[in-house]
Amino acid sequence: MSKFKSAQEEFEAKKAKESVFRKVFLYLCMLTLFPPLEMLYFYFFFIYLFYIASPMYRVLLAIYWTNMFFEIDGFPSSSGWGGKWWPFRKFCRSLRCWHWIREYFDGELVKTAELPGGKPYLMCYHPHGIISMGLQGSLALEACGFSETFPGVDRSVATLVASFKIPFFREWILMNGFIACGRKTLMYHLNRNKTVVLVPGGANEALHSHPGMFKLHLKNRKGFVRIALLTGASLVPCLGMGENEMFHTLDNESDGFFPQMLYKVQVFLMKRFTFSFPLMSHILPFREKVTCVVGAPLACPKTEDPSQEVIDKYHKLYVDSLTKLYEKHKDYYGKGIKLEIV
Repeated sequence: MSKFKSAQEEFEAKKAKESVFRKVFLYLCMLTLFPPLEMLYFYFFFIYLFYIASPMYRVLLAIYWTNMFFEIDGFPSSSGWGGKWWPFRKFCRSLRCWHWIREYFDGELVKTAELPGGKPYLMCYHPHGIISMGLQGSLALEACGFSETFPGVDRSVATLVASFKIPFFREWILMNGFIACGRKTLMYHLNRNKTVVLVPGGANEALHSHPGMFKLHLKNRKGFVRIALLTGASLVPCLGMGENEMFHTLDNESDGFFPQMLYKVQVFLMKRFTFSFPLMSHILPFREKVTCVVGAPLACPKTEDPSQEVIDKYHKLYVDSLTKLYEKHKDYYGKGIKLEIV
């Protein structure tokens, strides 16, 4: 039995033993691999290449941009880089740099039930957080040993289509098993007995990413349950304990004029850009312990045209399962924070 009362307390003890060199090294790793900064690096690198390139190479870059923008090859919205690309994707997911990012958060993957291989699973990660860093380290990549923990589970991670509109960054995330989050894409994979990792809370949930809060937009989010029923996929709740602790964001929860006005502006922008704009007080995430707790699968019978009554039934079963999982692990991994479902 651990001598520490919580996972965060254990992580603080580990950090206290780190050398200054190690701390600086881990911060430099995060500065290099933090996704929003990666997007900027790749974007400006593309502009720089276009600027220095000869006319012939500019034509090639223009062809590449056209394919990326109009998705001519269809990779993000269909198979991603799976199939024949699988060995290369596995190599990219296992790069040493991801283990350094895991060390930054002391990322941990906790299995509470078996997931037999060869079956379709819709693994639902909660909460969204600012950018779902806990998901990336534990479920998307191999930093926490996903393939060893759940052998035979071939998964892809669904993300915003907008992420595939950034030059070179598109290839980088395809290499690491990301796909577009459209309905057809999810069904394409699930109907082939593949696993998809999804964040049902979406951009709206990201606006409630505040330390000391675990607020899930789930009451009226039932589309993922319908997809599970259409494909016969099992729903698997995955809780990112510590996800909301990484960033201090401006208050948009209080009853005052400024918080309420800020939230209205954020919702307005979210509806037009398909992603939200949480306002943070810092760029890099704080070094908080992040643990992904994976629950037991909820089997959904394959139903050609599920009625609203059936969808509501399995949605309630899923929410009840998620709530029990959270209550069981919140004290050690989640700082005892109260779960809110709206």
